[in-house]
Amino acid sequence: MVWQTLESKLSTPRMSRYLQGHQGEEARAAQAYLHNMKIAESLVSVFHVLEVALRNGIQKEMALYYGRDDWYEVWDGCTKPALERLYDKIREAKAGLAQRRVAITPDNLVAELSFGFWTTLFNRATIQDLSKPLMKVFFHCPKTLRRPDLIRTRLNNGRDLRNRCFHHEPLLWQPLFALHRDLSEVIKWIDPALFAWIQAHDRFPQTCAEWGRWKNAPVA
Repeated sequence: MVWQTLESKLSTPRMSRYLQGHQGEEARAAQAYLHNMKIAESLVSVFHVLEVALRNGIQKEMALYYGRDDWYEVWDGCTKPALERLYDKIREAKAGLAQRRVAITPDNLVAELSFGFWTTLFNRATIQDLSKPLMKVFFHCPKTLRRPDLIRTRLNNGRDLRNRCFHHEPLLWQPLFALHRDLSEVIKWIDPALFAWIQAHDRFPQTCAEWGRWKNAPVA
């Protein structure tokens, strides 16, 4: 009955991945889906801290670099296509704030911009112009690792995993421990004290371990 309800209301295509992954055993597939939801829930706190710390760190360093809190305004009318495209996102964020009658201040605009915007700053097309302030965000990263390509890869992997979580996609077949480790380390590079704090409250290791024990337990 549980499986029929899930398949009916959550769709056959969505549930088929879990069914195929558990040799057609409906009860185990339903339980796996539940584990998937729990893992997604447990990752939210890491994404929360990473995203907010990243955007605030970028805001701080960019404001210092450009000498103004609204540093993004320097890109208005910029002749470089990559920066011009970024400013288009600024315009969209301003329009969203205006529509909700929220003051268009640097603080509000920073909060309005998506995680995708912040990770895009590290793309190859923009990092050459912005590497000096952006890499300062990761002040505590060892020099041997403080490379734009490594930071970019980790942030892009984090964005992809975040999107999977927030769009309720399958996570169980992802390298979850490695991804979680890498994202947690990025937080550490921003601020070791923040890393220690989130570690004390991070439920992902326990939740993922529970999934592992269930997955490897003999089938009754």
